[in-house]
Amino acid sequence: MRFIVRPIAVLAMLIVSITTAAAQDSNNNILLADLNLNIEDMSSAFLLADNNATSVARRSVTPNVPDSAFEKPAITWNQTHMYLGLTSMALGGVAALTSDSVKKDNGSAALKSNVHVVAAKAAWQLGALAIGTGLWTHWDDFHLEDGLLDRDNLHVLLGTLGVIGYYMAVNSAVNDYNTRSGSVTTNHASYGMFGGAAMITGIALTW
Repeated sequence: MRFIVRPIAVLAMLIVSITTAAAQDSNNNILLADLNLNIEDMSSAFLLADNNATSVARRSVTPNVPDSAFEKPAITWNQTHMYLGLTSMALGGVAALTSDSVKKDNGSAALKSNVHVVAAKAAWQLGALAIGTGLWTHWDDFHLEDGLLDRDNLHVLLGTLGVIGYYMAVNSAVNDYNTRSGSVTTNHASYGMFGGAAMITGIALTW
């Protein structure tokens, strides 16, 4: 009887052990499977969070530049310089063409509003503004080491001499007006012609 019961008991123990081991293996697999699923879920969550963070970062670093920043200004400093210079030269021409009109107003109060006088004054004043804007805009283009015969240097030199000529013409006429009881001579004409020639040449060099 013992001979039969002992093998049966051992067999039963083996069966229980195998079953328990199988159950443990099965449970471990289940736990590992759950762990794998958890890892995958966590990886997915991390990837999603990383993608979201990247997209947010990309959105945050993108500069919000208004379209107006790329719009060309209506007028530049260079254009202002050019228009002032051309207008000064044109007014010098007007002053030269209307010089005969001074004769009828010479010695009267109407001389101050004469076209020749007004044009001459405006010519040197706008010319001075042209010099100022030119120096502001093209300072880096002026190099003494390139010599006075350099085109940019000649433009600066002749343009400045032109304005000086305009100013000296007006100053000479004003001195006549103040010392000759409101009348002027033609002594200032040579200054005006010199200024006009210098300015025309200086501007022509840039075209």
